[in-house]
Amino acid sequence: REIQRKFPEIKKDLWKGKFWSPSYFLATSGQVTLDVMKGYVDSQEIKTP
Repeated sequence: REIQRKFPEIKKDLWKGKFWSPSYFLATSGQVTLDVMKGYVDSQEIKTP
């Protein structure tokens, strides 16, 4: 809350007003390939029109 109070201009960049994304991914590198990890990270980027 303090960050939002001190920097109100960031609100437009937040996920529905939340500082952290509601989703996460956790895996050891032995369970998934590098391509899978890269694909996940790429899919999390915010696409702008």
